[in-house]
Amino acid sequence: MARKRRVYVRRGVDPHLEDPYLRRGGYREPTVCPTCGLVFHDKRWRRDDELSHKLHRRKQTLLQKCPACRKIEDQYPMGIVTLSGHYLPEHLEDIRNLIRNEEQRGAEKNPLERIIKIEEGERMLVVQTTTESLALRIGRIVFRAHRGSIDYKFSDREKLVRIDWHRD
Repeated sequence: MARKRRVYVRRGVDPHLEDPYLRRGGYREPTVCPTCGLVFHDKRWRRDDELSHKLHRRKQTLLQKCPACRKIEDQYPMGIVTLSGHYLPEHLEDIRNLIRNEEQRGAEKNPLERIIKIEEGERMLVVQTTTESLALRIGRIVFRAHRGSIDYKFSDREKLVRIDWHRD
């Protein structure tokens, strides 16, 4: 008598809302990202320059790009923060510092949280991030520091958040 195979579905997780750059099974350990030097160790990506340097010289170490470097290379943002208004040009340097500080603070906990690029236009700044959570934190911190109006839009079809902040 043949055994029936069961199909398990992860409850509460829509497959369209998962990060397509994260592997379900993880990576072989140790794996080092040749672009940024992150190390996949104990089932997570870490910034450890000393370990990265040691592993780079070993022959059995797998060199493979981390999900953040792949997103940056493919220009695949999971968060887009648009800052606009007449208020922006005169406070641009302060807002840029807030954004960079939040990126550094986030990278301490999760080194895969990075800014893909920052585009500057006339009275507009667009920040693309590798994770939704970094975009949300950038939007919140700019709103707390400079007030204005903020709008959050979450995609129904893919893992993406758009945040629009405006102040005149």
